[in-house]
Amino acid sequence: MNPTFFRNPLFLAAVAALFPALAVPARAGVRPGVEVPADRDSQLSVSYGAVMSLSGRVDETFRAFYKATGQDHKQSLAESWKLDDFGFDAPWSAFGFHFEHVWRWASLRMDLSLFDVDAKARAKRDYYLGLEDDISYGGRRYDHLKIPKGSSFSSEFSGGLGSLAVAVTPVTIEFDDALKLVPELDVGLLAIAGDWKIDAGKAHGVATYQNPPVDFVVGGSSSAFIGAGAPFAGAGAELRVGRDDYVQWVTRGNFGFFTYSGSTKPFTNSSHRAKDLDVDMFTLTIDTSVILPMDERTCFLVGLKAQWLSLDGTIKSKARDTASVIAARERFDKKADIDVTLAQVYVGITF
Repeated sequence: MNPTFFRNPLFLAAVAALFPALAVPARAGVRPGVEVPADRDSQLSVSYGAVMSLSGRVDETFRAFYKATGQDHKQSLAESWKLDDFGFDAPWSAFGFHFEHVWRWASLRMDLSLFDVDAKARAKRDYYLGLEDDISYGGRRYDHLKIPKGSSFSSEFSGGLGSLAVAVTPVTIEFDDALKLVPELDVGLLAIAGDWKIDAGKAHGVATYQNPPVDFVVGGSSSAFIGAGAPFAGAGAELRVGRDDYVQWVTRGNFGFFTYSGSTKPFTNSSHRAKDLDVDMFTLTIDTSVILPMDERTCFLVGLKAQWLSLDGTIKSKARDTASVIAARERFDKKADIDVTLAQVYVGITF
């Protein structure tokens, strides 16, 4: 597990928020499941906030082809890319929709956050990029793009981050009528998808690069729909301060994780490009809200929510023996990481 996860301010805040309940004497009672008033077993809310930070990088690490052909000195040709190089500068606005329904033994939660991340930059060096879609130039279509050093370009991602989760709630720890702690076990699916665009001006030539040689169109624009999803498992706890039938302050902290080691085939339709993939994903969410009774059937709620996501992965060649490595002429193995922080304020109703 990534040790920086436990040093993240959001994780420390979650522990601090739940510590007062954990410190209460052991005279607390334990009830099976969760009991929620009928006017509070469903929540529907909308949110406005921002992608507060976005950082990431891709590093080329090792090319087995160079080693197999006695060209180890060319390992120094490995390159690195950072999101900072592409001009990404947070924050960006985000809108969200959220729903939750509580049963005695479990809760269903659905969250969707929509945002538009855009950037403009000037290339610090020649950038050679592989594209999800292709670019037409001179009667041919290219799926590789060169952005020459010093040229201006822009990129944009318009999409969303969504999750569907089930929280299993076996017990409620009651310290008194106005202080309860609900531990939970979580399973779910997290996905991100949207339209990715890059615009490097008008296409004006072709450059050959790499070994074996690949044609890169110089300049041009491309757009493609991209997406990825992963299951996750985790745990959390909800602290409820106040009587169930009156004003109540609810604070919840959750963390989840996903680990995969295997082929890239489940994540791509390009079987001839299948590689070995190792990926670790961690998420941390802190949610605090105040519930205010409005009438016998409806309550108003207002709250704050923060989410942190960290992803680390490596992609390596599947070829192992020398002959296979030379025949495949694989590109560089790569290591990538990305961190995203999202914060939102929301309002809604319980019913």
